[in-house]
Amino acid sequence: MHDVDSNEQMLQAAHMYYVDNLTQAEIAKVLGVSRPTVSRLLTRAREEGVVQITISPWRQRDNALEEAFCRKFNLRGAIIVRSAGSADSATMRQGIGFGAAAHVARLFQPNDVIGVGRGRTLAELTAAMRPPPLPMNLTIVQLLGDVSAQHDETLAHELTRQLALNFGGKAYYLSAPALVENATVRNMLMNATAIRTVTELYRSVRIALVGIGEIEHSPLVLGGLISEAEAHRMAEQGIVGDICGYFFDADGCFRSTIFDNRTIGISLDELRTREYVIAVAGGSDKVLPLLGVLRSGVVNFVITDHVTAARILAKADAARQAS
Repeated sequence: MHDVDSNEQMLQAAHMYYVDNLTQAEIAKVLGVSRPTVSRLLTRAREEGVVQITISPWRQRDNALEEAFCRKFNLRGAIIVRSAGSADSATMRQGIGFGAAAHVARLFQPNDVIGVGRGRTLAELTAAMRPPPLPMNLTIVQLLGDVSAQHDETLAHELTRQLALNFGGKAYYLSAPALVENATVRNMLMNATAIRTVTELYRSVRIALVGIGEIEHSPLVLGGLISEAEAHRMAEQGIVGDICGYFFDADGCFRSTIFDNRTIGISLDELRTREYVIAVAGGSDKVLPLLGVLRSGVVNFVITDHVTAARILAKADAARQAS
């Protein structure tokens, strides 16, 4: 039992610390006790319920923006995360991944075939995803070849491996580049037994998780599959991004390029007919690419941050008013 004087000291210390905003050293001086004694009094105050700390409710997702996105772009769903990081930071991408992971995992069903693309934000999502307690027997399929010979945690091969590892599923990899030299090489590779084993699974993919590339800073450029000059020329022609190696403009129109019939991976027709095509991206450099791919109709679910989402809606509204 604590005596009356001790209880009085506890109440005084709690009031001075939480209401009067005095430091523990200042409180010790007022009460004529040591600083460790003040710390013990404050701990007691919390343990005995004299001090009760409450935190106002905080919604990790922006429901109003999600509803606006679904209406604007006729989506099946949207996950728009309130991110604490800057619009172009690793913290922002981690926030998107962490905020969306559990919601995406709930879309998975037992025996599902899940297709996986590449991208930095998609990498954060796959790293954060955890399975439910019961086995789901998932099949995880790489949707396009890789963009670099060097190991990178954002490569489609690595994300396929990570998701299969997290869920205890089977992984199927495409051991080829995302873009090859010409259509002849592409056709030869696509008919190879090892690659055909993977591509034949595409018709069974129910959920496709894909990143969206920004054309002049695309992983395809960074990996050397597209030269900077070629990317710049495509940008001058109005191309703003790519999805699984297929290039589109800000109006959502897929454009013919010198890379036609050179992509190793899922076809555009196969991609657009999946039940869920979930675009995962965020940051100021993804505003135009996301707007373009949303207008294309290929994507029917989007995962991004609230700053990027607000900018996309503002651009869409500005374009509508100007027309």
